[in-house]
Amino acid sequence: MLSGFTMPTTVSQTAIQTDTVLGKRKSRSNGPYVLCLASSPEPGPSDSDFEPGPSSGPAYRTRKDPLVFINGSLAERSSKPYKCTFHGCDKSYAKPSRLEEHERSHTGQRPYVCETCQKTFLRDSHLHAHRRSHLPESARPFSCPQEGCNKRFWTSQHLAVHEKIHSGECPFKCLEPHCEESFAKHHQLRTHMCTVHAPPGTKPYQCTHEGCNKSFSTNQKLRAHVKVHDGKRYTCTHSTCTAHLDSEPRYFGTWTALQHHLRTAHPPTCDHPSCSGVEFATQKGLRAHQKLHEQRDAEAELEEVGLGSDADEVERPRKRRRGGEYGRDWVCTVEGCDKDFKSNKALATHTRVAHLGRRDFVCPHDSCKRSFGYKHLLQRHLSRLHRTSSGSSDDSDAPADKECEEPLIDIDAITGQSYNINAQHKLHTTSSLLCPYPHLSETSIEIEPASQDNLEGILLVPIASPQPPLRCNYVFSRAYDLRRHLKSEHGVQTQKESVDGWVRAAKKGA
Repeated sequence: MLSGFTMPTTVSQTAIQTDTVLGKRKSRSNGPYVLCLASSPEPGPSDSDFEPGPSSGPAYRTRKDPLVFINGSLAERSSKPYKCTFHGCDKSYAKPSRLEEHERSHTGQRPYVCETCQKTFLRDSHLHAHRRSHLPESARPFSCPQEGCNKRFWTSQHLAVHEKIHSGECPFKCLEPHCEESFAKHHQLRTHMCTVHAPPGTKPYQCTHEGCNKSFSTNQKLRAHVKVHDGKRYTCTHSTCTAHLDSEPRYFGTWTALQHHLRTAHPPTCDHPSCSGVEFATQKGLRAHQKLHEQRDAEAELEEVGLGSDADEVERPRKRRRGGEYGRDWVCTVEGCDKDFKSNKALATHTRVAHLGRRDFVCPHDSCKRSFGYKHLLQRHLSRLHRTSSGSSDDSDAPADKECEEPLIDIDAITGQSYNINAQHKLHTTSSLLCPYPHLSETSIEIEPASQDNLEGILLVPIASPQPPLRCNYVFSRAYDLRRHLKSEHGVQTQKESVDGWVRAAKKGA
């Protein structure tokens, strides 16, 4: 085939002079060739199907729009137009399916579940790779060709890394000055760095943030820790913090700091018209309080309905019951009993006590042994009939006819005799001790020099003295209580270590 050859043709004076260009057709990118005749009219814009248009490119190409509609808005066309919309994340992807997989890392969704061990994964490929761990080693397709080595691998890349061990290649070299160590695997280099070139106790993955010396055993824990150094990790979304558009939002580096801000700056507040902005410490308290408003509003509507109807049709309660009338959905099914309750537990308790006659709460006193159906009735019985002068129930046997009477004035409580009786009882029944004052000199308790003047003439009095001073009847069980008692009642300042040692020795001897 001829290429670039020109053949002039002359027939006669009246013949048409033509120049025919013969050549090999090339690719369309170089433009089409046109056959031009001298006597023919100039080709118009529509005379040739191969004539390029006025644009610089070929006629069959269309102009691309620089803007595309992505994520609900117009954006510039790029190789990875699908960008993550989560705050602080600048990743982008070429396909919406890849973006959807990435967004699961923010939302925590893990839809792919292993049927064997129930582990969950973000992507199907991760689940497929995990399933290999449940297969035997003989199922791995790549085996080491080295003689005597029977290891097998799932991928050729893992096999190539393993073969470097047999060849002695150590590509991972230590970059510290004056250290020429090299290793076959990267994790060996990390272990070398944290054991040789780092303080004791340093883990392989170290935080590089300025002023942070923390280290972690896995890269995943390190990535989770790095988020702590992001000062804009959490944002307060309360209306008072986002009311001004021109102001910067309130950012917090940790979840604890955000929760502290919400508790202090935006405590849970009741917005009911009857409450003038009552604040609560927790959301649980606010919800319980709002439930009361709901019950009261519902009861008010029921009362309005009752007032508007006939008195015979609606029977209003004579007395307001505890907890109100709203929400009493648990009705006693025993014939002739029309009581209703707000919980199944309350109904079950009513059935045991009222219809089965059970009395599970028994008075612990041997001379009484009265039984009650409810715990609060037993507590009221103990506080009224078995209360001693010290304010607590006594297990001693007392005449039954005196249990129902309580003196208006207790002489023993006024004179202090009841305290002495209870103190002696504690000394015999518990590990309590008696105050050693004024015979402190016979103990190992050391006294501060400032208190020596106050005790002059007292500490040297022996126990066998003909007229010993009155001994203190204070009973205690902790060394802290003794030190406070000696300082406040006797003006004696003691050393903590000596008091603690004496109390321990006295309890062991007892």
